[in-house]
Amino acid sequence: MKKYSEYKLRLTPFEAATRLTEAADLKDLLVFQDYKLAENQYKQMSILVLEKFYFRTSSSASLTVILENFDGETIMKCISAGNGEGLFNIGWGSGKNFINSVRYPLEGYILEVIHED
Repeated sequence: MKKYSEYKLRLTPFEAATRLTEAADLKDLLVFQDYKLAENQYKQMSILVLEKFYFRTSSSASLTVILENFDGETIMKCISAGNGEGLFNIGWGSGKNFINSVRYPLEGYILEVIHED
């Protein structure tokens, strides 16, 4: 089951990505990371992909985190996928749980919740 959340942060994309990649419970889940700069380093984008196995669904879930400030404010987009099981793709809360695992290290820096499934 797919889940999507979006947050406005008071950190730069690179600062937020660093906090996430250094979080003890996320370090081992990181599969991919990429950082891009544009317009004299003022515009930043970071993409993180994490993977975690959930026993409750007997499957691995992926979480893609996109951090960017192309419109002047840092936006974090979190997309979880592959966390459902069976014919009806029931995730038993694993998608939301995975998104929360990246939300919690940045909780004090969230200015606004733009969207949450």
